[in-house]
Amino acid sequence: MNRTLLGITAVVVGGAGVVVGRRMLRPEPAAGGRARWHSITVNCSPERLGPKPPPLDELGFPVEVRIRPAPGDHGTELAVRMTGPEPAGAATVLGKLRDDDPVRAIRRALREARSLAEVGEVLLPDTPPTTGRTLTGAPLAYATRHAREEGRL
Repeated sequence: MNRTLLGITAVVVGGAGVVVGRRMLRPEPAAGGRARWHSITVNCSPERLGPKPPPLDELGFPVEVRIRPAPGDHGTELAVRMTGPEPAGAATVLGKLRDDDPVRAIRRALREARSLAEVGEVLLPDTPPTTGRTLTGAPLAYATRHAREEGRL
């Protein structure tokens, strides 16, 4: 292997280690943290969204939806929070978020609602990808798979 390829491999593997380490060291969310509002700005009028936009009405647990004009006349602010008890099996395991975490489902539904309202369809990355699956591409594949569930809205 030449030095450039070896250096790139070291950077990718090191980056993946940082991501995994941050996830494992993330403190477990407090019980009250799950009841907080998650909001997103949508570039459309509040009347166009209706009382409960499509991806939010399909969640498997009760949520409260708040729709109001965004500050400065910049579209609509769509906010959601979980009401009632947490769904069974939705707790964290060893500080890691599980794939069936209700907060991740809410964040994904918010992003899909924005995409449906602004574009008319849920935009996805290229499928199938243009490259084959490799060890060095695994961190990017993971990030692409879970990008709609975490991070800034």
